Amino acid sequence: MINVKIVRSNNMLRRLTVCCLCCVALFAHAENRGLAWELNSKDGLHKAYLMGAVHLANGSFYPINSAVLDGFDASDVLMVELDDSRVEPQAQQALIEQYAYYPEGVSYKDRLSPALVDQVEIMFASLGIENASELFSRYKPGLLGVTLAALQAQVLGYSAEYGIDSYFLEKARYRKKIEELESFEFQIKLISELPSDEESFSDALLNMADFESEWKGLEDAWKQGDADLMYELAIGEGMRDFPSLENYYEVLFFKRNVQMAEKLEQCFSDRVCFMVVGAGHLVGPSGVVDLLQKKG
Repeated sequence: MINVKIVRSNNMLRRLTVCCLCCVALFAHAENRGLAWELNSKDGLHKAYLMGAVHLANGSFYPINSAVLDGFDASDVLMVELDDSRVEPQAQQALIEQYAYYPEGVSYKDRLSPALVDQVEIMFASLGIENASELFSRYKPGLLGVTLAALQAQVLGYSAEYGIDSYFLEKARYRKKIEELESFEFQIKLISELPSDEESFSDALLNMADFESEWKGLEDAWKQGDADLMYELAIGEGMRDFPSLENYYEVLFFKRNVQMAEKLEQCFSDRVCFMVVGAGHLVGPSGVVDLLQKKG
């Protein structure tokens, strides 16, 4: 059986078991920074750490909770979704064009309905980009959505430079073994496989409309260590408000969560691993923590 302690920014370590929940106050005045878990085997011989990342962040996310940094220092291996430094920029662009672009001479205007084209271009225009049909003409729906989300974050002052996973990657570089859970090619292919039917893509765009409050909510949830709120904002609300997005969340989160849990479990048996993945993968039903608890 695996016992799970959740390192929360309300200065508590919470021990979760399959059957009960008990709280242990270990840091009466620890700094507020992070959404993380410590996993211990029942016999106390094996340990691992889980850190929920916000991929696009800002300086206010730092410093990281000292309990989390202690876990990182105690680990042998850093596990991340992706270390994109392993793929040269030219190779990255080739993979993006292979999986996430329409063929030469084909534009999203040729594949999407006029109403959906208007919806896409209005959203880009709201971010100050009036020539989306020129800049992003060959982008498939999945890549259009990812690009919009990244630009929304940029407008609000978030960037990958301050991303939690980027922070730990740089901290581990030349100090620890770094293992990828996925790969650049896997993630680009994943983007191309996101549901792109009319209803799903339109609802995905609608789900991004109130982006300022959404990003602020995610920031607050992460800083407060509120796993329930993180799940609601990242997944729960969208699932309820837009039933057509069920397959979207299945591809983006739930299928990947199973693989992440399996890889952490394998690492758990013989090394101390510190896993950093998007916070949405760890929280709620069918999140990595939930999957590990159910395995016992």
